[in-house]
Amino acid sequence: MTIQQCRYVLEIAKTGSFSEAAKQLFIAQSSLSVSVKSLEHELDIKIFERGANGVYLTDDGAEFVRYAKQICESSDFALKRYCMPDINCKLHIATQHYDFIADIFAKFIEENSDNSYKFSIREIETYNVIQDVETAYSDIGIIAIKDGDYEIMKRYIGKKHLTFTPLLKATPHIFFRKEHPLAKSESINSSQLKDFPYVSYEQGEHNSSFFTEELMDASYADKHIEISDRATLMNVLLVTDAYTVGTGIMPSALNRGDIVSVPFESSECYIIGYLLNEERKLSSMVQSFIKLIEQTVENIK
Repeated sequence: MTIQQCRYVLEIAKTGSFSEAAKQLFIAQSSLSVSVKSLEHELDIKIFERGANGVYLTDDGAEFVRYAKQICESSDFALKRYCMPDINCKLHIATQHYDFIADIFAKFIEENSDNSYKFSIREIETYNVIQDVETAYSDIGIIAIKDGDYEIMKRYIGKKHLTFTPLLKATPHIFFRKEHPLAKSESINSSQLKDFPYVSYEQGEHNSSFFTEELMDASYADKHIEISDRATLMNVLLVTDAYTVGTGIMPSALNRGDIVSVPFESSECYIIGYLLNEERKLSSMVQSFIKLIEQTVENIK
C-alpha cells in the first residue's frame, strides 16, 4: 500500500467515478483501475462497487477511507513541516477547546512577529490531543483532566511515553448568555439547570467519560446538544438559554462580556496542564510557549 494509492481511493470516493477521478488526478483511467485493484488484492477487501449512478464504497471501503484520510493528512503535514528549511520558528499546538489558550496563542504570535514562522493550533477532541503529541504531529498538547480521573489519565498518558505537567486547578463554572434567567445567581446547582439545554463538545468514537471536556454527565440532561467547535458553542449560547460547563477561565476580549460564568456547586475540579512527548527534545519555541502559559496562569491564580 502506498500513499499514492490512498490518494487515488479518496479521489474516487469524492467524485463517485473512476473516470472523473482519473481526470482530476491527471492519470489514465486504466492505470487508476489497476492501482485500486492491486490495493484491494493486497488488503484482501473490496473497496468499491459499481452502481447505476457510478461507484460507491463498500463497508470495508468506507472503513479504509477513514484510515486513508489519516495517512494522507499525516503525509501532508510532514511535507509542510519539514520542507521549509528557511523557517526555524515552528510550533504546532493541539488543545481542547479553550478561549484562554487561543488568547495565549495570539500573544505568542505577536511576540514572534519579527521572525519568519510556521505556527498552527488545532482545537480537537481529548483523545486526538493525546495522539497528536504521541505521534509528534503536535509539539505540545493542552488538556484539562477531571481530578477524579487524574490517576487513571496519568497512567494512560504515561503508557504513551508522554508527560503531563499540571499548571492550574480550576473549579467548574456554568457559562451562558448574560440575559439567561440564572445569570445573576451567585452559584448554581444541577437541579436549577434541569429545564435548560446542555451543550457539550462531542468526542467522536472516543466518548469515554475520561475524555469528556465537561464535568457534568450528559445523561442527566433532558436536553443535550453536541458541538465540535467554539464558534458554534458561542452562537448557541448567545441566542438560546442553553448552558455549558467549563473552567471559568475566559478572556473578556474574546466574548465582550456577552457570555457570563457562575460557579457550579460541585466537589470536583479541573487540573489544567500541558502534554509533552518525553522522547523529544524541547525546541526553543515550545519553551517560549510554555513560559507564556505559565505567566498567564500565574496572573489567573
